Parts: sequence; structure tokens; C-alpha cells
Amino acid sequence: MRLHYRRKFNFLRRVLFILSIISLYLSRDSLKLHAKNALINPNTAEYHEGMIDDIQVLRCYHWYRQCGSLYAPRLHPSNTASKVKDKNNVLWSRVSKNITIEALYSLQSGAFYNSYLYVHPKGFQSNSRNSIKELAIARDSALIPLQVLRDINKMVKSSDSSVFHNHVYQREKPTSSWWKLLFGISVDSDDIAVFGEEWVYKGSGIWCKYVLNDDDSDPPIISLEIYLGSSFIESRPSWKEVMHEFHRNNIPSLPISITRKLKTKNNLHKASKRLTGPLKAPEKDNNILELLQVDGNYKITSPHIQFSRGQRSFKILQMTDFHFKCTDNSMSIINEIRTVNFIDRVLALENPDLVVITGDLLDSQNTIDYQTCIMKLVQPMISNKIPYAISLGVSDESNLATPSQVQDYIRNLPYTFNSVASEEGHIAIRVSFKKKLLKNTLLKRGINAKDETTPSEALFFVFDSFNPVNDFLLDYSNLIGKIDYGLAFQYFPLSEYRPHGLFPIIGQYNERSTLTVDTSRSKGEVSMTIDGKNYKSFLDILNLWNIKGVSCGHEHNNDCCLQSINEMWLCYGGSAGIDVARIEGIHPNVRLFNLDDIKDEITSWKRSSNLVDEVYDYQYIYKGKH
Repeated sequence: MRLHYRRKFNFLRRVLFILSIISLYLSRDSLKLHAKNALINPNTAEYHEGMIDDIQVLRCYHWYRQCGSLYAPRLHPSNTASKVKDKNNVLWSRVSKNITIEALYSLQSGAFYNSYLYVHPKGFQSNSRNSIKELAIARDSALIPLQVLRDINKMVKSSDSSVFHNHVYQREKPTSSWWKLLFGISVDSDDIAVFGEEWVYKGSGIWCKYVLNDDDSDPPIISLEIYLGSSFIESRPSWKEVMHEFHRNNIPSLPISITRKLKTKNNLHKASKRLTGPLKAPEKDNNILELLQVDGNYKITSPHIQFSRGQRSFKILQMTDFHFKCTDNSMSIINEIRTVNFIDRVLALENPDLVVITGDLLDSQNTIDYQTCIMKLVQPMISNKIPYAISLGVSDESNLATPSQVQDYIRNLPYTFNSVASEEGHIAIRVSFKKKLLKNTLLKRGINAKDETTPSEALFFVFDSFNPVNDFLLDYSNLIGKIDYGLAFQYFPLSEYRPHGLFPIIGQYNERSTLTVDTSRSKGEVSMTIDGKNYKSFLDILNLWNIKGVSCGHEHNNDCCLQSINEMWLCYGGSAGIDVARIEGIHPNVRLFNLDDIKDEITSWKRSSNLVDEVYDYQYIYKGKH
């Protein structure tokens, strides 16, 4: 009896051994691929920008050395019903996301892997032929994106029978069915038939178009970005969402949006004269973007605005303290949408020439994706084509990203003056009013031609509160005595914001305790020697450039302006975020400044989210003799 069982056992063992050898032989390609990714570290950077010629979703298994770049086969669609196999593995680069927890932007997760979006870079030196020029990603791989269906429908309706053929596209399986049998790992297999030459199916719901020849005038894709969170809106020129808020069923996390950028010509951008806001903007003699130097990527290249044709006023909108979180909390999402709507309404009503944001865009460690939060905040300005400058605050950090990543991202946004900021993060925006107004224009405005002043110069400083200003200000010492009007903005209040005794004040002043800000400038510890004379007061230093007012953020319950030395007004921008903690009775608000060269004055007022159509606390920051 024992001999009988022993024979059966030996027979089964031989069968299992043979099956194991067969399975290993059939899975040799997959085993080689897994071994290559597990043992070899290609040390190739993730994809940030550049033309691409292939794209797909790949799985990064937990035993791989890293997920930034992987070896995998190229995907080749066939023009028959059979699949063309490619045994050669090439190096793929994962689409970069500048946060430290990789699993947050995984498209799909399993027991042994996370799936990410990978591309095969074409390289900057290559021509655009065979590069991907358009992309569409479906939420479900069984569905065809609407953009693809529209294009296919146009082809089907065409009388030219040569424009379409029956194609079957199949996704190259990342692992064999034997690997699935041994380890129980599911393998996606997408087969989809479609009429049309242009769109190529890449599996996992991904469709793309290619630049087919040198005569193709369509620009190629040169960048892809991933954003986490709800209510993301792509507003940047040359950018377009290819997948909006994809909710991953097997990952209890934030939805994913993917957006792409097309290559633009390297000439100066000419903006349209009419802004494109939610309300029609009034006509202006000069559009700011037309006066700025903006490159082909819509980045400001010079901080100098030179008016022509008689423009003699300049309006600045100051916004501060938003504390965007961009989490999956429904109340936070609603409040952030309400905040953006408030900003949009103010821009439509006021049509400012410049927007200054004085800090606390983010909510520190509570913020998940800093890029989504920043994009959500600047979207109204980009959509309305209004330039803006940002001074970061103490909450503008994240445990998922470094401060330099936040700063670099802001510097590369369109229409921001941060692109021309100093190394310390300071910005100086100079405005030149070149020509006098014509006599008939003066009569229309009710101004006597004798009272019309000579052309003037204005200067607006936007300081980084955490870095010294000495070297930066010395670079602009040649403008001392040449500036007629000036304003300064920064995040922290100065020591002079806590005056003693009686002083003029307009607005609410609820936080009067000792300043807790630990910077030398806020403590008044600034010492500079200019033209042989030593100055120890920061306000005295600013007075050299004829700065008439300084405005800050940081304190949510203060929205006043109080007058200090040199008749200089020190103002608060209030707090614009709907979700910001503040005392009862105070509503989110923004502050505006208007410089009028003809009237020789600077005025300020505020708008509140409670009654956004009304202005309040209208006051003079500076009133000249004219």
C-alpha cells in the first residue's frame, strides 16, 4: 500500500516539475522583464516636458527598484485583426508629480503593484514627425472618449472611402497568462475596433493622434501634468485637460486630472484687446498684456509697463489669506469654489491692471496637492488675462513638497511677475505714463488742461517677507528721486503696524497684540546705507522711492488702514478665503488701490463677499495738490 502511494507521489512530482519547467519557459519574457526592473536601476529622470512618441499605463510592482522609469515593450497597433508583438523592451518615463507619496497619484492599485502613466520621450533634438499631437483618455477603458467619437463620426460621413479602414487595436499585456495563473494577478486586455486613421488606441482608455509628416501644421504635445483634487479647471493658454477628475474606485483618495500642453511658437504673445471674464470687461485705451513683454509660453519677461495713448491710471487688487486645502472634504471643496467665484466677480466688477496676492495661498500640512490649490486660485486671473504677483506666507508649504518646488511652480505660471522676481523672491513693477492726454480727452473727463500734469513714473514693490531686502533695494537705487508714486506689498505686518497713542484709522482693527512675527524686517531691524546716508527704519528707506502706502496680509481679523510716519498709510488686505477662521461679523474681503496721475491721488477701498457689488471704506492713501 505504501509503495502504491509512493509511486503516485513520485508521478505527481514529475508532472509538477514538468509543468513548472513549461510555465517558466512560456513566462520567460515576463520573468526577464520583472528581473530587469527589479535588478537594474536605469537612473533616468521622470518625464517633465518634451515631445513623446508613445504613452501607456504601466504597472510598477513592489519588488521593482523604483517606479520613476521602467523597462516595458513598445505598443504597436496592427492594421489587421492580429496583434503585432514587440519583444524588445524600451525605457519608459513616468509622468512626474512633485509630491513625495507616490501612491497618491496611482491610477490603479493591486496587491503587488501600483499603476502610473508612462511616456516614451522623443527628445528635444528630434523633429516632430511621429510625435503625439493630441490625447484623449476615457474614464472607463471600455468607453471611447467623446472627442474621438466626434472625429470618427466626421470620417464615417465622408464620401472619401480612403479615409477610414477597419482597425483592431490591442494592448500589449504586461505579463503573460501563466504569471496570472501562478500569482493570481489580473491582466488587462483591451480589444477595440474602430473606423478611422487618425486616432490610435493605446489601451487603458488612452487614445492619441500623431504628427504624420513634416507638412503637418498641428503642434506636438510637449508636456503632461497630473493634478489631484476636485474642481480643477485648466485655464492656461496652450493647455487642455485630457482627463477630468478620474475617480479611482479601488483607491480611497482624491480624483485625478491629467492635462497636456502643446508646443507654441517662440514669438511674443499678442493678447486680444477684450478680456474674457464672466462679465464683459470695459474697453480700455491700453490692455496691460499688450504693454508687457510676454514670451511664447505666456511668461512675463520684463517688469516694466510703459503706457502710451494717454492711459494715466493704474488699479491694483490685493487678495490675501486663502488657506486652500484641496482635500476630499466636501465642505472645503464648496468653500474653495465659493472663494474662486468671489474672486471672479470682483475681477469682473473692477477690471484691475494688476493682482497682488500677499500670502497663505495654502493651508500648510493640511494641503494635499499644492499645484491644484495654486492653479485653482490663479485660474480667474489667467482666464481674464490679468497679470499677478505672489508673495508667499508662513502657511505656503506642504509636507509633500519642498518650498523651492512651490516657488518654482509659481514662477513658471503664465502672466505672473514672479517669473522676473529676484533670487530672494522680491518683485519691482515699474509703470511709466508716457504721453499727455489730448485736450478733448481732458474735456471729456472734466479736467482743465492747465491742471494736466507732466508724465510720471510709478513703482510697486512686492516683497518676500522671509528674505532680506538690502541687495534688492540697492539694485533700484538709480530710481531714487525719479518715482512719483509708489506702493509696497508683503505678507507680514511691520512693527509700525502697532502704533501707540492716537492715529488715523479706517476699517476694523481687532488684532492689536504684540507682533509674533520673527523676522528682522518686521521687527524694524533694517539698516541700509544709501548715497552715504544710513537708514535704520524700513519705512524711511521706502520713502526714498516715494512709497505712499504699504499693505500686508497674515492677520485675518484686520482689514484697516492706519497712518504712520511720513504720512504713510499701513493697510491690511483682510482675508479672502471663505473657509478662513475669523471672528464673527467679519466677512471675506479684498482691497483695491487706484493710482490716478491726472488727479494726483491714490485711493483705496474694499469689497466683501457678503455684498460684493458694493464698495466700502473708500479713502485717500495720497492726495496731491492737483
